[in-house]
This record gives sequence, C-alpha cells and structure tokens, in this order.
Amino acid sequence: MNADICVIGGGLAGSEAAWQLAQRGWKVDLYEMRPAVQTGVHTSADLAELVCSNSLGSTLADRASGVLISELEKLGSLLVKIARQTNLPAGSALAVDRLQFSQKVTRMVEAHPSIRVIREEVSDLPKQPAIIASGPVTSDRLSTALHKWT
Repeated sequence: MNADICVIGGGLAGSEAAWQLAQRGWKVDLYEMRPAVQTGVHTSADLAELVCSNSLGSTLADRASGVLISELEKLGSLLVKIARQTNLPAGSALAVDRLQFSQKVTRMVEAHPSIRVIREEVSDLPKQPAIIASGPVTSDRLSTALHKWT
C-alpha cells in the first residue's frame, strides 16, 4: 500500500484521524512507536490507550466536551462509537472501560483495509502529507525533529 498520508501517533487523535481519512478513501500509514519504544505512562501497545482517566468528559450540551462529543458522533466518530459501547456508569460523563476501549479501537483500526499500522518510532518529519498527533508523550527523537522544523 502506498499511503496518501501518514499519521504519527496512535493515541485518541491519531487513531480517529487515521480512521476518518481511511473512511473517506485515503490510504493511511499510522505510526505508533509502542511497543518498541515505551512511555512512562502507557501499559500496553494498544491504540487510543487512556492513561490518566477513564472519562472523556461531560456529555451535557452546555459543556465544551459535551458539544464536542455530540459533534464527533454526528460526524461518525469511531472513538465515540466505541466509547458508547464500552461505557461505564459515571453520571453525565462519558466514562469507559479503558482496556476494552483501547482493544476495540486497535482491532477496528488494524482491520481497516486502507490503514497500515506501522509499529516504529518516527524520528524525522515525513516528506509526504502528515498529521502529527503524537501528544504529550512524544519521543525525544520526534520532539527534536519538531523543534528543528519549527
């Protein structure tokens, strides 16, 4: 598969971006450094692993997270769909079983025929169109490349 675009980072944003692009006909390379390069907060190699909370925020329409969740759902968000499937009681918050959530996201993304998951660290910015979604635990090597670029 010759990818049209690459997504760097298999967290929430990167997994959703790869899925949305693929659903719209793009061929996607999704780079995730785990398990080859671990972080201090992740415990698995699953995509979209929530590490500090099992809550995706309030679902109330008068809260920013509630508006975002509603908009994402209307746009066909894979992650919101899976969050609804794996939800736990949490009042007005959208809380999930973290293990089930990340496992389901991983299975769906890896099974998509237009997404190739590449389990390696990215240390240079790609020449092709890309989405950098590496988040707060960006590796030192990618961080250095981003610093040089900016």
